[in-house]
Amino acid sequence: MRWITVCLLWCMALAAYATEIVTAPGIEIRIQPFPSTFLTPEIARQYQLERSRRQTLINVVVVDTSKGPSGPAIPAQMSGFVRNLIGQTQPLNFQEINEGEGAIYYLAPVRVASEETLRFTMTITPRDTAPLDIQFEHRVYVD
Repeated sequence: MRWITVCLLWCMALAAYATEIVTAPGIEIRIQPFPSTFLTPEIARQYQLERSRRQTLINVVVVDTSKGPSGPAIPAQMSGFVRNLIGQTQPLNFQEINEGEGAIYYLAPVRVASEETLRFTMTITPRDTAPLDIQFEHRVYVD
């Protein structure tokens, strides 16, 4: 199970410029899109995720910063959608991955046709916190 942690950290290090960070009192939300091909076949199989050059994964981690900047990840409710520049919309269906010991990730697959700019609209409700509405754009590349 620690393999997904290593893989996600590696993905974040490779594309740190693409990380969206949203802060609220005591909470930090880190959103990282990355190609699904970054996952090893074993990890993809374990979590029933498709590896495809035409699919991006959205990784969301909600951190409790009241216990320090590298506090534990906490559970949250998530919903949202993504829209490309010509108006095609896809819902974001998040899957929770809880590895214990404060390691909780939420992954949502997004189909991509080619190099394109995507507009994300999300509502994230961390445990015991008001909902946070998040919007951002991200340019994806098909490898």
